[in-house]
Amino acid sequence: MVDNSGTKVSQLCVVALIGKSTLFEQQCNKSWKLNQVIQTPAFKEHSINNNEDDFEHYYDHINNTIYIHLRSFHDTYQLLHLIDNMNDDTSMQNFAQLWENKQANFIKKCLICFLLSHIIIISHSSHTFDLNYLRFFRIIELLRHKSKPAILDAIRSLNLLKEADFNLIDGRLCVPRALFIFENHHHKGNDALNGNDRDDDQKLINMAHNLEDTIFNALRYSYIISNQTNSALFTIAHKQPFVFIHRCYKESSSLGQTQKLLGILQGFVKQTKESSSNSNLNRSNFHQQDDAHAFKRFLFRHIEDALTGGWSNDGISGGARSETSSFELCTYPIWIRLFNSIRELFETTSAPTNKIMRQAFGMLRANVDPDGKLSETRCKKYLPLAISYYEEGLPARYTQHFHEQRLQATIEYFATYARGSSYKRYVQQLIEQCTQLWHDGRQLCEATSLTGNSCKNELHRVPGEEDSTDASNSAHLPTRAHNSKIQLMAASNCGQILQEREDPFDIKEANYEFYQGVNKMLSIKPIYFEFPIFRGNVTSVEVVRAGSKQKSEIKLSNPVTDLSGASELSQSKSVALFSLVPNEEEQALDNITGEKTDTNKIVTCTDDVQPIPSTTEYLDGMSHSDSQPGLLPRFSSWSLCCIGRASDYVPTKGLQQPGFLTNLNHLIPWDINPHNNQATTNNAGGGGGAQYHQQRTTATRSYKNNRRGATSSSIWDVTVRVYIGCEYECPRGHRFLCSSPNHVIRVGQNGIVKDDGAKLVRSDMPLYTPCSCRISSTGARVWAQLMRAYVVTPSSPPIQCVLHPQVVPAGPNSPTFFPSYTQPIHLTDDSIWVLRFPFIYHDGEKPLYRPQNEEDISQCLVLRDLFSWTNKS
Repeated sequence: MVDNSGTKVSQLCVVALIGKSTLFEQQCNKSWKLNQVIQTPAFKEHSINNNEDDFEHYYDHINNTIYIHLRSFHDTYQLLHLIDNMNDDTSMQNFAQLWENKQANFIKKCLICFLLSHIIIISHSSHTFDLNYLRFFRIIELLRHKSKPAILDAIRSLNLLKEADFNLIDGRLCVPRALFIFENHHHKGNDALNGNDRDDDQKLINMAHNLEDTIFNALRYSYIISNQTNSALFTIAHKQPFVFIHRCYKESSSLGQTQKLLGILQGFVKQTKESSSNSNLNRSNFHQQDDAHAFKRFLFRHIEDALTGGWSNDGISGGARSETSSFELCTYPIWIRLFNSIRELFETTSAPTNKIMRQAFGMLRANVDPDGKLSETRCKKYLPLAISYYEEGLPARYTQHFHEQRLQATIEYFATYARGSSYKRYVQQLIEQCTQLWHDGRQLCEATSLTGNSCKNELHRVPGEEDSTDASNSAHLPTRAHNSKIQLMAASNCGQILQEREDPFDIKEANYEFYQGVNKMLSIKPIYFEFPIFRGNVTSVEVVRAGSKQKSEIKLSNPVTDLSGASELSQSKSVALFSLVPNEEEQALDNITGEKTDTNKIVTCTDDVQPIPSTTEYLDGMSHSDSQPGLLPRFSSWSLCCIGRASDYVPTKGLQQPGFLTNLNHLIPWDINPHNNQATTNNAGGGGGAQYHQQRTTATRSYKNNRRGATSSSIWDVTVRVYIGCEYECPRGHRFLCSSPNHVIRVGQNGIVKDDGAKLVRSDMPLYTPCSCRISSTGARVWAQLMRAYVVTPSSPPIQCVLHPQVVPAGPNSPTFFPSYTQPIHLTDDSIWVLRFPFIYHDGEKPLYRPQNEEDISQCLVLRDLFSWTNKS
């Protein structure tokens, strides 16, 4: 704000300059035109105090005039400065919203000029009239009518009538007169050297007349000016020129700032700041000197009319104005008070408390950006339809994956109809409302069972997790166990009971607790082989996760107890399917390891090669080739039990257990020649998990018997018959035995098995094989899993049967799983032994699911040497 010292009691004429400036460096701020009039650089052409559009004014007391310059984003210098700051301001993300705000702010400031000015100078950056001004004029006029009551209230609050003879009936000083100034650009030197000044002046006069006709017709036919000048936004002089054309010059070799503006306008602000800020008054071109004097004469003619009584014959026909119209001149102090009051009314940054101004600003935004208004209307219309689309056919509860899929489809549906700048804002509202709808009682538990099925309960807490760190965030949730609503059929450890089971979510429940519970249902319990487990007695232990080797400390309130359950499962004095007298029972169990057993009748194994287990660390999972040696799990996922004598198995009838498919319950005979030289050593397949992870040599046992071309009977032709079998079990409880990979056993009409156990011994058996049943809805096959291995050992043979289970559950890249007792297990004679495999294989970090690709399924194997034998020493 510039103020020339002097008295401020004279009646003043107010001249406001609005409009646009050019892209050329020396005219990038239109204020130079006012500097020419007042012949002093009162308005700084290249300085910006802030980034916002603002007023600057100068009081010329000599000529009783106040000059106002509205600096806006239409000034090139201001626009470049705004763009430069946009790159640094991360809050300016939405350009459409920014542009709408800038235009609305520009219209508010223009209305202040129309209310408190007598003359409005509208600057154009070229020699053509911009028809976009017609739209701006209509919006400004509409805003004036909407805000007129509030403006009058603000003026009345100043009590100006008591201080001076001052009356603003219409809320403004007068109906301002509009002047239009244009710029006609030439390359420097083209005209100055030709000497055709008179022709050039006549061309400018003719151009000005043509522009006056164009502007007059445009304003008249758009009803911006009419005979009713009292209600018009502004008027134009009837018998005086209201168009002036400036002659401006630019360097012939320069394109100005156009290319820099199109190139994101980077660096131009700095360049302009460093350029000369001298006033255009110092230019040597004599045409500019002539233009300065001509423009001053042009402007002062209208200022003189304002100071000597105003204009009463403006308008289309130049008729007299109504008596109710006002034309007020004011002193500087009164004008300052009016200016500050009305400016404060229009520059409310937040939502105005005045209802009238709130409605006026709402109308303004609707008219400033019609595309945005259309976008807002369409988005608001289709938002509830999109939410209804999301809700259509929703299940009672669903997972996050389902929610995200449905939400993506809903957004695509919304995008089909919604358009424009409001789209992103309403999409965000759509996402928030749909997500809130999902959170309001429709969230399904995200837990996945060990078989790959989702929990069907609503979002809940699991019993035992009430004291966890997340308990405060989930205190409102109900407490219940996971449940996928899927029922499976599974047999017990020994296979004598077929029982329904829940889809497991916990490895302990999957591989241990279910079988322990079913075993309690047996009236005659088997004798169990006790696999080593962790038996530490400490209050703080470190858990080592298998595979990752990462340790995490767990505080235990009570000492770790025996979780194997072997003691409880073997307390019976009897053995299933047969009963031994105490001495015979002890003798039978002694034959497993050559050790005397205790009175609890638990089968134990000791071996000098077995690592000494740790008493301070345990595996959080199962034993496998990548787990740390010497660590034991807290419970055994494997089970080995004796269910009877060898004489209790009838080869022609097979296993008398529930769930077996017809004629698929027969064990396979395996004839062993104990005098085969290749079998004189312990052929158990190795001693540890690391050894089996390497390439294994195929060592098959050769034997001969009387049925294979023997010419004479001798001690070398004597064979020992052992019955073996690999049982597969599907989730529906169907059970069957296989004689070789993916081939079920063949049984004749007389109950005699046609297969030979040698092929089974030499083969890597698949962990999964198709069952004969299929899913009725899709026709897809049901996969059965190898769950049990059977061995019927003969009475008093010269050999001892050996089990050495090793499983690769997820292809060649997965670890090899084996029981916690890593050495081959020597079985007792005259017994029926059942080895139950784990239902779920877990490496301590994640369960290893059955692959979906059949080629990968074929690489999930139970390695050969599961069945082997050794000569008794």
